[in-house]
Amino acid sequence: MKRYTRRVVLGSGGGVALATLAGCSGVLGGADGSDTREIDTVAVAGSPGEAVAIHPQGQVALLDFFGTWCAPCKPQMAHLRTVVERFPDLHVLSITWEGEAAVVADFWREYEGTWPVALDPEVRTGERYGVQRIPTLLVLAADGTETWRHVGLAATDTIAAEVERTIEAG
Repeated sequence: MKRYTRRVVLGSGGGVALATLAGCSGVLGGADGSDTREIDTVAVAGSPGEAVAIHPQGQVALLDFFGTWCAPCKPQMAHLRTVVERFPDLHVLSITWEGEAAVVADFWREYEGTWPVALDPEVRTGERYGVQRIPTLLVLAADGTETWRHVGLAATDTIAAEVERTIEAG
């Protein structure tokens, strides 16, 4: 697997301020393709401030790779909030490669995040899922199969349609 260093990430359009704070831990993934590794979340509205699974076993998941400095990530928050409201049982996790919890918490409050937000300054999740640009959205089936990937701003209806399609394919 190609290793994406901070230099590669920065050179691919990001201005990520990376620091040393907790990132992913645990095994690389479940036997069924799920990613049961845990990642530390920020203690802020909608986010527990403790480790959560990146992709819990047997659940459809929406992963949102974002940055607080990213212009399209700001309006993306409203679209994601609506998707979370439409699909209350969907596992949604936003992941930033930044390491400053206070900066991420301020962003989360300002843009009204209502789901878990995690820090991954070592970019392990980006490597695992081949994410090279911010923002990137991934929909993962219950068995861990990636069913949709989108780089850039995505509208609510587009995200919801892909989530619905994945849920229905079951």
